[in-house]
Amino acid sequence: MTAQAIALLFHFVGMVGLFVGYGLEWTGSSLLRRATTSDQARFSLGVYRLSLPISGPGLLLLIVTGAYMASVTGAMRQGWISGALLAIVFALGLGFVFILPRLRTIRAAIPEGSAPLPEATLARANDPMAATLIRIRFMVALGIVALMTSKPQMLSTALFMLLGAIVVGLLAAAGVWTKTKN
Repeated sequence: MTAQAIALLFHFVGMVGLFVGYGLEWTGSSLLRRATTSDQARFSLGVYRLSLPISGPGLLLLIVTGAYMASVTGAMRQGWISGALLAIVFALGLGFVFILPRLRTIRAAIPEGSAPLPEATLARANDPMAATLIRIRFMVALGIVALMTSKPQMLSTALFMLLGAIVVGLLAAAGVWTKTKN
């Protein structure tokens, strides 16, 4: 087995880790929107909390192995690599700047025990913005997979593909903007 093949294997392992973690985020955000009691909200945030120890190392493995493969093959200057790096920064920004602060605010507002959630906390838990951002981030990750598969040479093409992924993420989040619960 060559070093390139081993790097590719670990690149795929990192991708699986990233998508398992992002799937847990998606699931946790869906459960949170249905929570009516403190216990339910804590459980859904616990599902969400499982995502970072899985998606974080997965992303790190993706970046390290991807950088190695791109440097070995000379692909560093191709549009799809630049687009993927920009998308990674975008996805990290969504997580650390917009999603985590929202969820920390909700976690801090959850009362002890299994009491019903106060109206203000319920409103925060039902706010569709965090769920929308999580869905967009998931689709941007899929957009990066599309870049890796099609390998467009032009950065403009890569950015157009990523914009399409954001639009698909918005469409995937359309259901969270309705008022119906359960």
